[in-house]
Amino acid sequence: MSVLAYWGARTGIFLAVLGVLWAVGWRDVIAFLAAFVVAWLVSYLALPGLRVRASEQMDRWISRSEKGLREADAEEDAEIGADTENGSPAGR
Repeated sequence: MSVLAYWGARTGIFLAVLGVLWAVGWRDVIAFLAAFVVAWLVSYLALPGLRVRASEQMDRWISRSEKGLREADAEEDAEIGADTENGSPAGR
């Protein structure tokens, strides 16, 4: 849930900054880019704890999604090791 909360907070900050720039008369692509940069800086400084929790949650998701790959790699390594021990060259 931390990833969703962090994404929502950053999007909200961006929309608020864009709204302020729009209200003061910046109505072009530069306003969009300026809002993006300012919102990124503000969210980076204002949300350090949420950023860390979101990063940890993403790391857990990635680790869980790669679990099958690690298991398959370990199985393949075991097969290669068994072939090498039996006198068969690895890679064949």
